[in-house]
Order: sequence, then C-alpha cells, then structure tokens
Amino acid sequence: MKSYSLDKQVEPETANLSRFSVNLLKNTTLTAGLVVILVTSAVAKKYDKNSYFELEADVQALMASEVANAAPLEIKFIKEKMVLAKKAKAEKKKKLEGQLTEQIRAEMGIAQLRAEVNRLNAELLNKRDQISASEVYLLDLKEQLK
Repeated sequence: MKSYSLDKQVEPETANLSRFSVNLLKNTTLTAGLVVILVTSAVAKKYDKNSYFELEADVQALMASEVANAAPLEIKFIKEKMVLAKKAKAEKKKKLEGQLTEQIRAEMGIAQLRAEVNRLNAELLNKRDQISASEVYLLDLKEQLK
C-alpha cells in the first residue's frame, strides 16, 4: 500500500534539485580529475639552460664507467640521442630537447641495469662453477671412502 502523506511532504522540485546537485558534483569532480591528470601528464619536467650540460657530463661519466662495456647498444642509443638533443638545443626547440633529455636519462638507467644484470649473471656463473667443483670434490671423497 502506497503512502500519499510522504509524497506530500517532499516537494518534487526539491527532490530533483538535490539529485541534480549530486550528479553535477560527480560530473564536476570527474572533470576536474581528468583535467588534473591531463595537465600533469602534459607538463614536462622543469628544464633550464644548464640541464643539457649536466646531462652531457652524466653521459660522459657513464661512458667512462664499466657500464659502457656492459651495455654497448644502449650507449649507442644514448650517443645518437645526444646528437639530436644538441641539435634541438641549437635550434631552441625546448620541448624536443626536454623529451630527448628524458629519453636519454631513461636509456642511462637501462644501461646501468644492464650492467647490473651482467654482473649478477657473471656472479651466478661463478657460483655454478664453484658448486660443480664442490660436487666433483665430493664424488672424489666418496670414491676414496669406498
């Protein structure tokens, strides 16, 4: 059975207005969230005039380290992108220069990780050799006991 007294207590315009307010609030929040995401993803890292020179020094230090031998392909990519970054700097294309700088920094991180993987792989191979030698020694001792 439907109660007509409750319908009379709530005016229809007020009920629709509050529902409209909630939907408007949800839509506004969603829109603001999307704007924040888009703005933060579109804004590049702060870039100043010395960033290229700092990057160049970091790349030279990386090439002088053992990483250069461990990750020659990544070093090649870094050199190619450094040439492009230098050209972008000369042409005053700050956005492109900033993008290339970020890519170079990422390549440097990859090169360092590659060197770490190579070092750990060598360590693993060394441990395997030690285990094999220990097993051979153990077999020799067992033979002597018989």
